[in-house]
Amino acid sequence: MEKVVGQTYRHIENFNIYCYRGLKGLYLEDLNDINILTGNNNSGKTSVLELLSTVHNPGDISTWIKICRLPRNEKYYTGMLNLFPTDSDRMEISFSYIDASSEYQYTKLSAWVEEVLVSEKDIDEINGHETRDAYKKGADFLEAKCLKLKIEGGSYIFNSYSLFDFQTRVPMVKSLPRWISAVYVAPGAHTDGKILLDEVMESPALYQEMMKILHEFDDSIINITKSGNGAEYMILSCKQPKAIPLSAYGDGMKKALAILAAVVKAKDGILLLDEFETAIHTSAMNHIFSWILQSAQKLNVQVFLSSHSLEAIGKVLRCDSALQDKINLYTLYNKEGKNLVRKMNCAEAIKAQDDWGVELR
Repeated sequence: MEKVVGQTYRHIENFNIYCYRGLKGLYLEDLNDINILTGNNNSGKTSVLELLSTVHNPGDISTWIKICRLPRNEKYYTGMLNLFPTDSDRMEISFSYIDASSEYQYTKLSAWVEEVLVSEKDIDEINGHETRDAYKKGADFLEAKCLKLKIEGGSYIFNSYSLFDFQTRVPMVKSLPRWISAVYVAPGAHTDGKILLDEVMESPALYQEMMKILHEFDDSIINITKSGNGAEYMILSCKQPKAIPLSAYGDGMKKALAILAAVVKAKDGILLLDEFETAIHTSAMNHIFSWILQSAQKLNVQVFLSSHSLEAIGKVLRCDSALQDKINLYTLYNKEGKNLVRKMNCAEAIKAQDDWGVELR
């Protein structure tokens, strides 16, 4: 793939988190095309990526529900409550950033809880169930909690919502304008069976790049197609008598393809890779990481990577000398309840590690 040098794709120049989960007053300044976030466990790496993922459509409640980290069977109400800082009486999430046009963008999500009475008919209607005939005669009222949410941008209101503690359906949202396209890839994105490669397979150039990545894992692969019913991707290999499903291959290859699909989806926006090295063997890292960063440049994508692996961080810093001036490393710290950041450019990080033995994490 042709390398793009000398162009900048910094959709977000500065990103300031005033309060979100356990983060307060965390400022990421002078962001680059490629930004590595590292730090100890619970230093806030994933939280930063989650909040960055909301910039594409902060006025949509479903944008926030996606970052709730909901365990199975947990209600949206509880998940939303967990987004707010626990050490303050004020239920508020707020952040701002400077975009590529030097415009200041600000978002605040505020909330409060009200005790309410609802009928069983109300519960069914809110959850999208058909109203049963018995409700037409009236029903007893039940106690419930309602989380009132208000999403603001600067001095004007984006939207407001009511989320009940019994609610199992995301509120309907009218069409809202999107700001910056943002694609978040979780560490286990390759395990959910939802890798979508259609856009890649429709482009000859991208298809060729995909084949190069596949050959990093198995050089006997001939091609990849969709099954007859379109439910699965099938891989034809010299080692197998017939095509076998992608799901039968190892996690490393599936993770690489999940990232490939995400890079394409993030075109003209930002790509957020959480613990990006997960499942990828060290022998394949150089080529995979180099491909990710080069492709992001070509598709006008600003990249944010999180990791606590020194080996993976070192691979990214050194995988392509032509891109080193486009890489920054941010180390997050939590000291005495304060969120602190150490910023280095690529050259500084390599020198600090090689010459001075500085711990980059």
